[in-house]
Amino acid sequence: MNHHFHGKNVNYTYAEINLKTLRLNLAAVRKEAGRAGTPQGVKICSVIKSNAYGHGMNETAKALADFGSEYLGTADYRESLILSDFLNKHSKKKAKILCLGILTEEKKFFDEVVTRNIEASIADVGIAKMLNDYAGSVNRKAIVQIQIETGMNRIGFPLSEAYEAVEAISKMKNLKVKGIYSHYATSEIANNAFAKKQLKEFKALVKSLESNVMKFELRHISNTGGILNYKDPYFNMVRPGISLYGYYPDRKKVVKDIGIKPVMTLRSRVNFVNNVPKRQSISYGRLHFTEKPVRIASIPIGYGDGYSRLLTNKSKVLINGRPYKTVGAVCMDWVMADVGNSHDVNVNDEVILFGEDYPAYRLSEITGSIVYEVICNVSSRVQRVYTY
Repeated sequence: MNHHFHGKNVNYTYAEINLKTLRLNLAAVRKEAGRAGTPQGVKICSVIKSNAYGHGMNETAKALADFGSEYLGTADYRESLILSDFLNKHSKKKAKILCLGILTEEKKFFDEVVTRNIEASIADVGIAKMLNDYAGSVNRKAIVQIQIETGMNRIGFPLSEAYEAVEAISKMKNLKVKGIYSHYATSEIANNAFAKKQLKEFKALVKSLESNVMKFELRHISNTGGILNYKDPYFNMVRPGISLYGYYPDRKKVVKDIGIKPVMTLRSRVNFVNNVPKRQSISYGRLHFTEKPVRIASIPIGYGDGYSRLLTNKSKVLINGRPYKTVGAVCMDWVMADVGNSHDVNVNDEVILFGEDYPAYRLSEITGSIVYEVICNVSSRVQRVYTY
């Protein structure tokens, strides 16, 4: 692979998405999830919401499907439909789409759910009945998975109501209930009491339902943290997100490194080098002054591209593989780096904002955020270039 790819059809600033690394990450996650010892093996629902965590939803999802991911998890039905259209045209592998968002009383997307390759999440009996009635009116069945609230307090049937709700839904003839799932709140922390409580209570509920009400083809609760820390052979699907893209939910709490690597490298080029005398200010607000005569490299990326203004005077960039401190306020379209008096840095030299050699979590540590936000915030005006 050419790490210095920069043709005339590629912008100065672009995100290189290494699909070979994505494939290796998926394999590493599948291997780790498989350690649970589930008799039939563990299915993967690759979470590709929020534009595949900034990596580009369509191309990333197609690659994951081609690499064997059985499911693709979206955040809402708009994402689901866009992805469904793309995969129908461009992918030979027909991975199923599970929408992790909810339907509403407006009946929006009901038709698409019953006629397309999309499995809907159900978190309300009333909505379930409406979907059932609609499916019956068009002589179809809607495939659904039931979402249980066990500790996030976000969406899903509360544990106290879940048994009766599932019992009611099981009697709706035009709904095919395929799975049941929940979501951890603290799975990135190994041996955490709250995560253990969620797992225990959810498992008890599902076992009771399977004994008395219905069987579920799919049972799942684990996100990346759950895969790493809370394996249980009773569950037969996992929903990795951040790990597919090369990061851990909280690297400081990682008990075991499973060998994943960053998939995205945010690249740019030096566009201008300015010789600046000492005691001169750089950028808006005059937040940095030179202490001596220096060369300032201007790089065409800024907060308009998702490179946070909170990085002002705090981050580093790699130019030709060497680290240089950024100086002055991050602009909408530019960031400046102090390259000292080095003449090793010149116009058109390669810049890495983050990637395998300078991971995105370093930027999140500076801004007080999380790595998810750094990679998700890479804006739509940044071209994605896919390599193998």
